[in-house]
Amino acid sequence: MIIYGRNSFNAKTVQLSEIGIHEQVPGIVQFELRQQYAHLYWIPMFPIGSNWCVRKSDNKLYEVNYELLPALNALPRRKLGWVAFIGPILIAGGLLFARIFIR
Repeated sequence: MIIYGRNSFNAKTVQLSEIGIHEQVPGIVQFELRQQYAHLYWIPMFPIGSNWCVRKSDNKLYEVNYELLPALNALPRRKLGWVAFIGPILIAGGLLFARIFIR
C-alpha cells in the first residue's frame, strides 16, 4: 500500500500587532503562513503552494478574511524551497552514498 497525499507546515508566524491590529481580537491567537507539500510515506516530495491561515484559541486553523490578505502578503517571506524537497534530497543523497561506498 502506497501512502501519499498532501499536508502543510507552519512557515511563518505573524502576531496581530505586526500587521497593524493593536487591539485584542477575541479568539484570534496568530496568523500563519502555511507551506503545502505533496508527500510520499509522509516524506515531503515537492511544494504545491502556500496560504495564510488564522490560528484561533481553539487551536484550529481557519481561512483568512480577504480584507487582511494585502496586509499579510506585504510582509517579507523567507525562502523555503529545500524543506519541501526533503524526499528528493534524501533520494539523491542515498544514490550518491551508494555510488561512492557500494561497489
